[in-house]
Amino acid sequence: MYAIVGYFDEITESKLVTLWEELWERAITDYPFRRMGHRPHLTFSSFPELNPDLLQKLERLVNFSEALPLRFLLFGSFIKSNSFLLLPDPSSMLTEFQREIYALQAASSIYTLENWIPHMTIANHLNPGQQSAVQHLAQQRLDPFSGTLSKIALIQITEHAVIELQVYSL
Repeated sequence: MYAIVGYFDEITESKLVTLWEELWERAITDYPFRRMGHRPHLTFSSFPELNPDLLQKLERLVNFSEALPLRFLLFGSFIKSNSFLLLPDPSSMLTEFQREIYALQAASSIYTLENWIPHMTIANHLNPGQQSAVQHLAQQRLDPFSGTLSKIALIQITEHAVIELQVYSL
C-alpha cells in the first residue's frame, strides 16, 4: 500500500508523539508503534500500486504549494470504527489541496473527493475500554491548538514499517 500524506510542523508533531508515548506508557494502546517509521500525519490519498509518473507530478504540485495552517478543535471517531481521531478544521485551503492531490492519480485513490474527511489517527483497533481511556487522556492533554502542515510525503506502508519514499517541504 502507498499513500500521500502531510506531516506537521515540529511543535505539532512533538505534541502528538508525546500523547502517543503516554498512551503506550500507560498500556492503553501501542497502535502508533506497531510500524517502524509511523509519524503523525493527514492522509490525502491511499492506493495499492505506485504509478511511476506520480513522483514527478507530486513534485510539480508541491513546488507551487505553501505550508497550510491548521486548527484542531475536534476529537472523534468514524461510526462503527474502533479508532480515535483528531480532526482539523476542513479549511478551503486544505480541501483544495486534497483535490489537487486527488487529481494526480484519481483512478487509483481509495479516498475520493466525496469521502475524504481530514483526520489524524490518534489510535486504532481499540476496544470500548481503550476508546474511553484514549478519549479521556486526549481531553486531559490537548487543548484546541493550531499547527501547520509543513511537508508532503509519498510513503509505502508494509506490515512492519512506514517507508518514506520521498518527502517535500512546503
